[in-house]
Amino acid sequence: MPHKRLAFALTLPLATAGCAASVSGPEPESDILELAQYEPQLTERYNESVRIEAELDAAETQIVQGCLEEQGFTDHDPMKFWTEPVEERETFMDKAPHDWFLPSAADAERRGFWQWTALGAQESIEGSAELLAEWEGFKAGTGGVLMVFTPEDQAEYPFYSLPDEEKYAWYVAYGGEVWAERLHGDLVGVEPEESDGFGSDIGGCKLEMLEAVYGPFEDGEDPAVARPMDPPGDLTAMNERYAEETAPVEDDLLGCLADRGRDGWEFSESRLLVHEYLSAAGEGDYAADPSAEAGGNLPEPPTDAPAAGDAQGWFDFERAMALDFAQCGDESGYREAAEHGWAQAQLRYHLDMEDVVTTWQEEMRGYVAAAQEVLEG
Repeated sequence: MPHKRLAFALTLPLATAGCAASVSGPEPESDILELAQYEPQLTERYNESVRIEAELDAAETQIVQGCLEEQGFTDHDPMKFWTEPVEERETFMDKAPHDWFLPSAADAERRGFWQWTALGAQESIEGSAELLAEWEGFKAGTGGVLMVFTPEDQAEYPFYSLPDEEKYAWYVAYGGEVWAERLHGDLVGVEPEESDGFGSDIGGCKLEMLEAVYGPFEDGEDPAVARPMDPPGDLTAMNERYAEETAPVEDDLLGCLADRGRDGWEFSESRLLVHEYLSAAGEGDYAADPSAEAGGNLPEPPTDAPAAGDAQGWFDFERAMALDFAQCGDESGYREAAEHGWAQAQLRYHLDMEDVVTTWQEEMRGYVAAAQEVLEG
């Protein structure tokens, strides 16, 4: 499958959907839940969802490619079969909001906030090769990574070397004439007609697969959304639980930062927007976590920032700032409150979804079985 090129559109997912295994429900709301009691079952449930989706992705791809190859198309557009990879995890827990702005003291001294990874010359930083590998691991499970398919990627696939007419013929076989005209008519100089949207246009091998796996579609139904989405939980309640734990110690953290000469900070939805601040100060072209608007929550950009091309200087500048944040997180009690609050919020979120996730997994297994029947038939 294509390589991923990170476009720094990372957003912090406040919950991952779905996850199998029966999990005993929580005690009454007022009780504190023990992470160790629920983590093994919830993690297995999460990973089972990952496995089911991956199996269905693979089966769908095999069906469509098989249909195309029966028509003589052996080189395929890989982008039509790319899905963002989701890995199994050692814990069901997502990264918390404070993970982005409150590293441990040791991590702060070693790698800062990771904003320096947006610099154009980050490879010139001392020890950057090992740190950049660590950054890849940190991003795992955060979601929101855009796929940017570069010319270098395209060179790896014979499909992109085909004449335009052959590419267009492949698209017609893949999605039907109307769909191909609308999305790829430029290859043969065709102007697309007005369309009701992707779902009403799809045909060809893609539609054959969808009908074989998910059943026939009524007029007005959108085949493109035939697969049931993994169920969302109550994100509002989860975020509120987290905020209830952290809000009482926010001023303590801000006071500690002010004592270290870092005043002017305000919280934005339980976050301190350090990446936006560093970006505004000149470090990199964009923030590593542009998941919230900066607004008036940032101090004025520093007057002692390094020169624009001084990658090592920015790295050192960022690490010094991160160390102050890390130490204040410990001294103020904010880190302890945030870690406890996030564990409680995540536990409630996932435990409350037990029934709906179990139903979704059963439905998805049925579609996996249907897809396997198509492949075996």
